[in-house]
Amino acid sequence: MAAFWRISNRCDLEGIGAEKAPGRWHTEARGKRLVYLSEHPAVALIEVLANTHASPELLPVAYQLIKVTAPDGLLPEYLPVDRLSESWRERIAETRFLGDDWLSKQSSALLIVPSVPSPESLNCLLNPLHPDARHIRIEWCKWLKYDHRLFRVVPQE
Repeated sequence: MAAFWRISNRCDLEGIGAEKAPGRWHTEARGKRLVYLSEHPAVALIEVLANTHASPELLPVAYQLIKVTAPDGLLPEYLPVDRLSESWRERIAETRFLGDDWLSKQSSALLIVPSVPSPESLNCLLNPLHPDARHIRIEWCKWLKYDHRLFRVVPQE
Protein backbone atom coordinates (compact mmCIF):
# COMPACT_ATOMS: atom_id res chain seq x y z
CA MET A 1 0.00 0.00 0.00
CA ALA A 2 1.18 3.48 -0.84
CA ALA A 3 0.30 6.19 1.68
CA PHE A 4 -0.46 9.81 0.87
CA TRP A 5 -1.38 12.68 3.16
CA ARG A 6 -3.80 15.57 3.05
CA ILE A 7 -4.81 18.44 5.29
CA SER A 8 -8.41 19.49 4.89
CA ASN A 9 -11.46 20.41 6.93
CA ARG A 10 -13.36 17.78 4.96
CA CYS A 11 -12.63 14.10 5.52
CA ASP A 12 -13.40 13.02 1.96
CA LEU A 13 -11.80 12.61 -1.45
CA GLU A 14 -14.53 14.22 -3.55
CA GLY A 15 -12.38 17.09 -4.83
CA ILE A 16 -15.25 19.57 -4.97
CA GLY A 17 -12.95 22.51 -4.24
CA ALA A 18 -11.46 22.26 -7.74
CA GLU A 19 -14.82 23.31 -9.16
CA LYS A 20 -14.78 26.52 -7.13
CA ALA A 21 -11.17 27.74 -7.09
CA PRO A 22 -8.01 27.22 -9.15
CA GLY A 23 -4.87 25.66 -7.70
CA ARG A 24 -1.25 25.14 -8.65
CA TRP A 25 -2.10 22.24 -10.99
CA HIS A 26 -5.63 23.09 -12.24
CA THR A 27 -8.06 25.77 -13.32
CA GLU A 28 -11.50 25.78 -11.77
CA ALA A 29 -14.50 24.53 -13.73
CA ARG A 30 -17.87 23.07 -13.01
CA GLY A 31 -17.64 19.28 -12.95
CA LYS A 32 -13.84 19.31 -12.56
CA ARG A 33 -12.66 17.38 -9.51
CA LEU A 34 -9.13 17.18 -8.09
CA VAL A 35 -7.64 16.28 -4.70
CA TYR A 36 -4.16 17.40 -3.69
CA LEU A 37 -2.16 14.87 -1.66
CA SER A 38 1.44 14.81 -0.41
CA GLU A 39 4.06 12.11 0.03
CA HIS A 40 4.54 12.90 3.73
CA PRO A 41 2.52 14.65 6.48
CA ALA A 42 5.21 17.34 6.80
CA VAL A 43 4.97 18.17 3.09
CA ALA A 44 1.18 18.45 3.39
CA LEU A 45 1.67 20.90 6.27
CA ILE A 46 4.27 22.93 4.35
CA GLU A 47 1.88 23.15 1.39
CA VAL A 48 -0.93 24.43 3.62
CA LEU A 49 1.33 27.00 5.27
CA ALA A 50 2.67 28.19 1.91
CA ASN A 51 -0.88 28.69 0.64
CA THR A 52 -2.28 30.37 3.74
CA HIS A 53 -3.13 33.99 3.10
CA ALA A 54 -4.19 35.11 6.56
CA SER A 55 -2.65 36.60 9.63
CA PRO A 56 -1.45 33.86 12.00
CA GLU A 57 -3.83 35.14 14.68
CA LEU A 58 -6.77 34.31 12.39
CA LEU A 59 -5.73 30.72 11.68
CA PRO A 60 -7.58 27.86 13.33
CA VAL A 61 -6.13 26.17 16.39
CA ALA A 62 -6.10 22.74 14.72
CA TYR A 63 -5.98 21.04 11.35
CA GLN A 64 -7.29 17.72 10.11
CA LEU A 65 -4.65 15.30 8.85
CA ILE A 66 -5.94 12.63 6.49
CA LYS A 67 -4.10 9.42 5.67
CA VAL A 68 -4.99 8.10 2.22
CA THR A 69 -3.91 4.71 0.87
CA ALA A 70 -3.70 3.31 -2.64
CA PRO A 71 -3.07 -0.34 -3.49
CA ASP A 72 0.38 -1.23 -4.83
CA GLY A 73 -1.11 -2.32 -8.16
CA LEU A 74 -2.47 1.18 -8.82
CA LEU A 75 0.41 2.82 -10.66
CA PRO A 76 0.58 6.61 -10.75
CA GLU A 77 1.90 8.68 -13.61
CA TYR A 78 4.95 10.84 -12.92
CA LEU A 79 5.61 14.37 -14.09
CA PRO A 80 9.39 14.69 -13.81
CA VAL A 81 10.89 18.10 -13.08
CA ASP A 82 12.99 17.89 -16.24
CA ARG A 83 9.76 18.01 -18.26
CA LEU A 84 9.02 21.42 -16.76
CA SER A 85 10.55 24.72 -17.77
CA GLU A 86 13.35 26.18 -15.68
CA SER A 87 10.95 28.78 -14.25
CA TRP A 88 7.99 26.43 -13.65
CA ARG A 89 7.68 27.46 -10.00
CA GLU A 90 6.84 31.04 -11.06
CA ARG A 91 4.80 30.07 -14.14
CA ILE A 92 1.51 28.87 -12.66
CA ALA A 93 -0.14 28.89 -16.10
CA GLU A 94 2.32 26.17 -17.14
CA THR A 95 1.51 23.87 -14.22
CA ARG A 96 -2.23 24.51 -14.55
CA PHE A 97 -2.08 23.59 -18.22
CA LEU A 98 -0.27 20.32 -17.44
CA GLY A 99 -2.68 19.39 -14.65
CA ASP A 100 -5.75 20.24 -16.71
CA ASP A 101 -4.35 18.23 -19.63
CA TRP A 102 -3.80 15.20 -17.37
CA LEU A 103 -7.33 15.50 -15.98
CA SER A 104 -8.90 15.75 -19.42
CA LYS A 105 -7.00 12.72 -20.77
CA GLN A 106 -8.20 10.54 -17.86
CA SER A 107 -5.01 8.47 -18.24
CA SER A 108 -4.60 7.63 -14.53
CA ALA A 109 -6.14 8.24 -11.12
CA LEU A 110 -2.87 9.60 -9.68
CA LEU A 111 -0.23 12.00 -10.98
CA ILE A 112 2.99 12.56 -9.02
CA VAL A 113 4.22 16.18 -9.29
CA PRO A 114 6.99 18.19 -7.61
CA SER A 115 6.21 20.40 -4.62
CA VAL A 116 6.79 24.13 -5.07
CA PRO A 117 7.69 25.09 -1.47
CA SER A 118 9.69 21.88 -0.96
CA PRO A 119 11.27 21.15 -4.38
CA GLU A 120 12.87 17.84 -3.39
CA SER A 121 9.47 16.58 -2.18
CA LEU A 122 6.52 15.23 -4.11
CA ASN A 123 2.81 15.82 -4.20
CA CYS A 124 0.20 13.62 -5.76
CA LEU A 125 -2.87 14.71 -7.66
CA LEU A 126 -5.91 12.47 -7.36
CA ASN A 127 -8.56 12.49 -10.05
CA PRO A 128 -11.58 11.23 -8.06
CA LEU A 129 -13.59 10.82 -11.29
CA HIS A 130 -11.15 8.29 -12.76
CA PRO A 131 -12.45 4.67 -12.54
CA ASP A 132 -9.37 3.55 -10.57
CA ALA A 133 -10.02 6.17 -7.87
CA ARG A 134 -12.52 3.79 -6.27
CA HIS A 135 -9.54 1.76 -5.01
CA ILE A 136 -8.10 4.72 -3.11
CA ARG A 137 -9.27 4.93 0.49
CA ILE A 138 -9.12 7.17 3.50
CA GLU A 139 -7.45 5.17 6.25
CA TRP A 140 -8.13 7.76 8.93
CA CYS A 141 -8.71 11.43 9.70
CA LYS A 142 -7.54 13.09 12.90
CA TRP A 143 -7.48 16.61 14.23
CA LEU A 144 -4.12 17.93 15.44
CA LYS A 145 -3.21 21.23 17.07
CA TYR A 146 -0.91 23.53 15.14
CA ASP A 147 2.46 24.12 16.76
CA HIS A 148 2.35 27.88 17.41
CA ARG A 149 6.07 28.15 16.65
CA LEU A 150 5.15 27.69 12.98
CA PHE A 151 3.48 31.10 13.10
CA ARG A 152 5.82 32.78 15.56
CA VAL A 153 2.81 33.44 17.73
CA VAL A 154 3.20 33.13 21.47
CA PRO A 155 0.03 31.72 23.04
CA GLN A 156 -1.68 33.88 25.67
CA GLU A 157 -1.38 32.50 29.20
